[in-house]
Amino acid sequence: FIALNMPKKSKSKVDTINSKITLVIKSGKYAVGFKQTLDTLRQGRSKLIVISSNCPPIGRAELEYYAMLSKTPVHQYSGNNLDLGTACGKNFRTSVLSVTDIGDSEITSSA
Repeated sequence: FIALNMPKKSKSKVDTINSKITLVIKSGKYAVGFKQTLDTLRQGRSKLIVISSNCPPIGRAELEYYAMLSKTPVHQYSGNNLDLGTACGKNFRTSVLSVTDIGDSEITSSA
């Protein structure tokens, strides 16, 4: 049997961020939701903020302002809040995910 060198299928950016979010959910610590994310930003515990594409503009501006004050990177998630909730392994929608401990993931390097 001869193995042919098949070109490797490159993962899309959405697949890689989803796998990193899943790894954070399994091995790290996180907060889901607008109010909990604001709390982690105010306390300075947040390492990364992930905001869905259909987050309300006023809430997005407030989160980005607090993230700027606490020098926390913000990742604009390409999917909507249903996709972000599914990536977190939840059965509900979520507009915002705050990563407080990255665990085994390298999620901060991609954002």
